[in-house]
Amino acid sequence: MKKQPLVSIIMLTHNAPEYVKTSITTLEKTTDIPYELITVDNKSEQKTRKVLLKSFAKGKINKLLFLDENTLFAKGNNAGEKICHKDSKYILLLNSDVEIIDQYWLKKMLNVHKRGITSLGFVAGNPYDRADGYCFLIDKDLYEKHHGLDENFEWFWSITLIQAKILKENLSVIAVKDHEKLLHHFGGASGGDWQGAKGMDVDTKNVIKWFSNKQIKTLDTL
Repeated sequence: MKKQPLVSIIMLTHNAPEYVKTSITTLEKTTDIPYELITVDNKSEQKTRKVLLKSFAKGKINKLLFLDENTLFAKGNNAGEKICHKDSKYILLLNSDVEIIDQYWLKKMLNVHKRGITSLGFVAGNPYDRADGYCFLIDKDLYEKHHGLDENFEWFWSITLIQAKILKENLSVIAVKDHEKLLHHFGGASGGDWQGAKGMDVDTKNVIKWFSNKQIKTLDTL
């Protein structure tokens, strides 16, 4: 009998079928942590949809949701959250252009995780040090408490905002700078269809206000 998932991994897809295949296939290396893979497809072309259907048929994907529009990052992840297993404890937002290197990558993240957020990936300054969003672990009840990612910020600012909210609660936000031994992020594989996303014109002065002088914690590596 399969263990109930401790982690609900939400993976958004939008084209880039070879990267999607690599992400899904290498995720199977994951050892010691029970998880489910929820894949939300943002209106990919047929080649990517075929990869997803084949992966689902082979049991590599636990839940597969095809959307009839490209909802981009915030809304797509929120759609995935709605079908998470009711008993999972964490949500992990994982890009579909990654390669899992270390079979214990998820266990190592959970070993350092404190209530809040832990991310493989770090963005320095401009205007504030923050965790990146391509491998982003958060306690599920906190994601739900904040009603997921703010869909007024359809792209990466939604990740920035939720971590600022978590910091304001005096909870943990940890960003790991060097994670190449655990996971490689190729970046940009889905192209430029995000351009024109709502909320990209945010005033950086407002971003600084979001954080209220709270600072994330960084780790050089795990």
